[in-house]
Amino acid sequence: MEIAPDQLILNWNYKDVKKKLTYDIKKCIGCSLCKLVCPVDAIELGPIPEIAQNIINESNPKLLIDYDKCCYCMLCAIVCPNDAFHENIEPEGQINLDEYPSIGIFYKIDMKNCIEDENNEICQLCLSVRERNNVKDYYKIAKECPTKCFTIDSPIKGEVIIKKNMLHKCDPQGCKACVNICPVESFFIPESAEDVLKYGKIACNEDECFYCGACVNSCPDELIIVKRENITINDPKVKGNHPWIQAWINNIKRILIDTLIEKKGKEQLIIPLIEEKIEKAKKVVEEEIPRLSKAEQKQFKELNSKIQEFLHSSKIRYWIKDKKTDKIVKELRRKLK
Repeated sequence: MEIAPDQLILNWNYKDVKKKLTYDIKKCIGCSLCKLVCPVDAIELGPIPEIAQNIINESNPKLLIDYDKCCYCMLCAIVCPNDAFHENIEPEGQINLDEYPSIGIFYKIDMKNCIEDENNEICQLCLSVRERNNVKDYYKIAKECPTKCFTIDSPIKGEVIIKKNMLHKCDPQGCKACVNICPVESFFIPESAEDVLKYGKIACNEDECFYCGACVNSCPDELIIVKRENITINDPKVKGNHPWIQAWINNIKRILIDTLIEKKGKEQLIIPLIEEKIEKAKKVVEEEIPRLSKAEQKQFKELNSKIQEFLHSSKIRYWIKDKKTDKIVKELRRKLK
């Protein structure tokens, strides 16, 4: 591995083939789609919540790559929505990634209204970033497109779920992790009394969201769920009966892993019943249930009263809330003497 300014570079050489995988730290949005599709589990999440809260700066990588595990398949480069991974294979043409499936594009253009003005900065940006997914640039283009012909259109479909019953943990003024990390500014803090009543402390505008999951990784209290339900997978640009195509499709579909597991679980619940006439011998077993003596009942009531009194103590309730187990046990033993 090499370390360059704002980049980690992994090199792999075998016989006459050289592969280089470059991870651009500043382009990474912390979505972890690459981690989901990695076939050898070579990618782990870095300190995303701390970076999103500005506790540490963006020069720190949001991902950790185990270069001993990496197989240089380049799936991470294929699924990255912000072009944070770049592949370089020598000699050129030795491996053609156009023979592999890919994820769909994150934008759509109304070409009837597109002017492609050479003197317009946004038009030139648009022309330069269409080849590979760059959602941060796409968001800027969508906002400033002179003819409003460009919009973000995610190949991933799903929904964002905010755990409203857990929002007492949310600190939108002190944290803002989800707001800071979202590359398309879909997360916002409700300001009006009406919006606060409707959304709570934090909210997501799903018209802008493309379900990358960066918000999930950034939240220090795990208050957000991104439920991905479908994904558009493009066929290889170069047709052929290649053995790796289905393997790549299967790995890309791991982006939907939670939904696939959920559906599989529901299928397993539907178990066909086969009626069979089985003769069963029934045997009635009568057992005498032991009963407490009057002395034992009296002792039990006294013990129960002490425990109830113990639990009603405000001091004990505070200790339970603060998880001060040692103090609780010590006090309980003293009470029961």
